[in-house]
Amino acid sequence: MVADPTPSIARAPRLPWLDAMRGLAILMIVLYHITIAIYGTPWFAHPRNDWPDLGVRLAQIRPLPQENLPAFLLANLFRSIGWLGYQGTGVFLVISGFGLTWALVNRSREAEIDRRAFYTRRFLRLFPLYWVGHFFFLVFNNLANWRPFSPLDPRFALSLIGLRFLPEVFHFISPAWWFIVLIMQLYAVFPFLWIALQRLGLLRFWVGAALITTVSRGIGFFLLPVDREMWSRGLLFPSRLAEFALGMGLAWWAAGEVSRIEGLMRSPRAWAGMLAIYGAGLSLSFTLPGATIAPMLITPAAASFLMLLARDLLPWLKGFYRGLSLLGTYSYGVMVFHQPILWAFIAWLWPFSMPLALRLGLIGSIAILTFIGSAAIEWGTYRLLQQRPLNRIFSQPGSYARPPVHVRHFPL
Repeated sequence: MVADPTPSIARAPRLPWLDAMRGLAILMIVLYHITIAIYGTPWFAHPRNDWPDLGVRLAQIRPLPQENLPAFLLANLFRSIGWLGYQGTGVFLVISGFGLTWALVNRSREAEIDRRAFYTRRFLRLFPLYWVGHFFFLVFNNLANWRPFSPLDPRFALSLIGLRFLPEVFHFISPAWWFIVLIMQLYAVFPFLWIALQRLGLLRFWVGAALITTVSRGIGFFLLPVDREMWSRGLLFPSRLAEFALGMGLAWWAAGEVSRIEGLMRSPRAWAGMLAIYGAGLSLSFTLPGATIAPMLITPAAASFLMLLARDLLPWLKGFYRGLSLLGTYSYGVMVFHQPILWAFIAWLWPFSMPLALRLGLIGSIAILTFIGSAAIEWGTYRLLQQRPLNRIFSQPGSYARPPVHVRHFPL
């Protein structure tokens, strides 16, 4: 074999708590989907075309009456925490932007992207398991008689190729898959965002991303005849760009130095500041004008809190921490499979009369089994792609990070 004249790219320094942070984020999302299946979607942070008056929105967060004090505390604590779980998607956006950029700045801030390698790696990461999910639920939904669908349904083909940003496909099969297609969009523009970050510098890049997001959300909320909730979640990537750009910017600022990231959120003053930002963002999310900027306040704070938990607090619980890290490793599989399975089970379980604690315990048990099954399917899918003949069809390229042009070639 002929040696590659391109200098090899060292692997980026590993942040051991990042998988645990992913695990926390996917737990938030799963808890949110369980909660809205039981108590409905919260009005705050979910602007809709049929949004009721502000008084009705505020009234929704009043405590739920229950037959006794333990049930009262359990129901209201579960609902309140669960309703905040949607913020896990924003944390994943930050982590995704951070991870992609961290691999580049470890080499150099002047590093270039091999677009062919980048897009091939992203395609192999997302689409095979995404396709497996489609055919799994084609069987599952029809056997369980829960929202059955036909493979001849045009939405099935559109979803397979990733066109879930079309309104009629947005909630098809698994409503949670809107996030997967949002990530696809952000991956598609990442090489161009990297060039923008290199040319503009950190501050102007962040300001530009925030302006694009604010203007995009404002246009969708006030000017376009679109579903506001879909637009708010990320029907098209500009409405969530700022959160992804935040992760990119953090990796750029750290420039591959682990100590910089490890030094974040170490002081009580920083915690208090993030709490204030979080409270402001959550308050703004109750109004339509406020919802245009609320995610740009909520997500940095939520990401900071999860980082604090994953990095500093939870490692003391070694068994739980290992499980959480493993969950984070297979978080994509959980995102693909969890929602229809849990919603189908909740729909089947709900007519039975039983204490709330038992009901939630059964749902939690099914969630754990779903985590295990999702991880097994994800592991098996990527393992299969490594076997012949699939490894020839879906061959994994090398690193997408390349040295800048002026240092790429060396005289012999």
